[in-house]
Amino acid sequence: MKKKLVIFSGSNKIIEDTKLTINLEKIADNLDVNKFQVWYGGNNGIMGVIPRKFYYRNGEVFSIETEQFATKYEEIYDKTVVNDTFNERHHKLIEHCDLYLYLPGGVETLGDLFTVLVNNDVNRKELKIVLYSYQNFYKDIINFIEKNIKEGYIRKKIMKNIFVFIDYRHIITFLTNTR
Repeated sequence: MKKKLVIFSGSNKIIEDTKLTINLEKIADNLDVNKFQVWYGGNNGIMGVIPRKFYYRNGEVFSIETEQFATKYEEIYDKTVVNDTFNERHHKLIEHCDLYLYLPGGVETLGDLFTVLVNNDVNRKELKIVLYSYQNFYKDIINFIEKNIKEGYIRKKIMKNIFVFIDYRHIITFLTNTR
């Protein structure tokens, strides 16, 4: 059975960062099409780079959209599920997937991250979270979590399934070795 890899990312505008786009394409080029399915929501900017490239390599891609964006980003992937709200979309992406790759993103991306963290903490899940901290994007969030672990507000176990990488090549190695 293939692992379901959810990709979270996004922003209010298209990010024109050629180096980041190339790095994401390299991740997609190295994702094993026999090992993974890619799940994501949205298709704007950097969010769509990995799914599109993975799909063109004959990888399985599933898009979870909200009604307001479903026609805006029409793509023909293996399956597109349309939900009425972001909350429904959010829960659909989180409820039955195995591994989460967070790219730099906006408020929704951070909300998704903290929802998965809550599931790992309160619901005792063991969901693996991979943070692509391109240009140290997630540095302050990791520092916040670690500071609050020291102060006792967050349980130490929350860090068990968080894997932070600043180099895309380390993400490729991690995903290649994920069972």
